[in-house]
Amino acid sequence: MNKLPSKLGGYRRYGALYGDLNDIVWNSQTEESFEDKWADFIDEYNLYDNTWLSDLYDDRRMWVPIYFKGEFWAAMRSTVKEQKELEDDAADSRGVIPCATTSPMEKQFQQEYTTSIFRDVQIEFVKKANCRVSAVDEQGPLVCVKVEEEKLVNDTILCVPYDVHFDRSTQELRCECNLFESSGVLCCHCLEVFHSYKVYKVPSSYVLPRWSKKIKRKHTYVKSIHDVSRSDESHVAFRGLCAHFYNVAQEFVGDDDETALLHVTLEETRAKLAAHHPKMRSESVSDIQTNIGSQSSNDVGVDDIQGPSKVTTKGRPKSKRLGYALEKSFKNSRRRK
Repeated sequence: MNKLPSKLGGYRRYGALYGDLNDIVWNSQTEESFEDKWADFIDEYNLYDNTWLSDLYDDRRMWVPIYFKGEFWAAMRSTVKEQKELEDDAADSRGVIPCATTSPMEKQFQQEYTTSIFRDVQIEFVKKANCRVSAVDEQGPLVCVKVEEEKLVNDTILCVPYDVHFDRSTQELRCECNLFESSGVLCCHCLEVFHSYKVYKVPSSYVLPRWSKKIKRKHTYVKSIHDVSRSDESHVAFRGLCAHFYNVAQEFVGDDDETALLHVTLEETRAKLAAHHPKMRSESVSDIQTNIGSQSSNDVGVDDIQGPSKVTTKGRPKSKRLGYALEKSFKNSRRRK
């Protein structure tokens, strides 16, 4: 989308074209609606012969948000974004950026999250001012709230509705925009529902440890001036693996059966590697113990040295996706009615 000005800037109706395309990409609620709107867009602006747009559409499953609905992709952050996070982590030690509203929830996120992620959270708190509850369907503790968000598209205010499922007994909710499920940030629609039901403290399940300023960051393979101790070999290996994975995905992404087989194969390989890693570490420790025993047999015996306890690795936990239980209970409630 960053290439739009250079690719389509010469069109006479570029301003309207740009607004319509952004609306289609970011506001389509289903895959079918995206594809229908895209076809209408191509027809409206007579862009049948534009090869750049044709290539974009062919690769839509790799970049259009609706195709990632419900999948957590927050870890797929650009190098620039990673660099910014590192700089913001350093800034956290010097202070915090001020809240944009008087919401106690925003204050809670300010205290918990790194500066980089808190900026994303703040955007949703600001957008909350453009949201209002238009309808409520209650089934016991389960509530379906329709939230309308006002959006400016081509100098026209549009009210876009979103369904938010909310369990008042557990304070669990899920919005059909799937912002939290995909990026880990609560959307403005969920914030409006919390506010409507006087929930002023963020439930712990929506404050993710991965964004906390209170934990030490795990190893990252993004080069940074803040960490000069990282080996060049690990970066080369990491980039090589990413390129290999990308090429394989490109080759087989067009067929659902092949894609499913690739997922299964990757999980099996990951499980084997996870089991192999502690085994290799155990053998390495055993070799060290043997050497120590042979060199210092008078001081300590090999049998006296205890190896590290083995940790059973299970691979990816067999858990349901975020929000699955809430959706299931809401559907069962409606079915009983």
